[in-house]
Amino acid sequence: MNRSLRIMLLLVIAVALLFMIFSSLRYFHMKKDLSDLQSYLTVSRESWEKTAAEKEELQVILKSKKEELKEAELSLSEATERAETLKSEIDILQNDIEKLKEKLK
Repeated sequence: MNRSLRIMLLLVIAVALLFMIFSSLRYFHMKKDLSDLQSYLTVSRESWEKTAAEKEELQVILKSKKEELKEAELSLSEATERAETLKSEIDILQNDIEKLKEKLK
């Protein structure tokens, strides 16, 4: 082999080695980035699942509170009606008392 062919072959091998080194470095860098993204995805998924569970719990509580509010509104409505009935009865009784007082005079 002549000298220039050897030099050219060494240059090709050197370039190939450099390419392999840079490719390996890039591979390991990308592998680390992928690992970081997978970790981030895992944390995000756990956070999302936790948020979804909390949402379900809060929806159950909200439904319960709405039912309690409906019951309270119904109870208030019934109490208001009863108070109006009692007020009417009191007015009637007061009128009867006034009539009786007038009769007794």
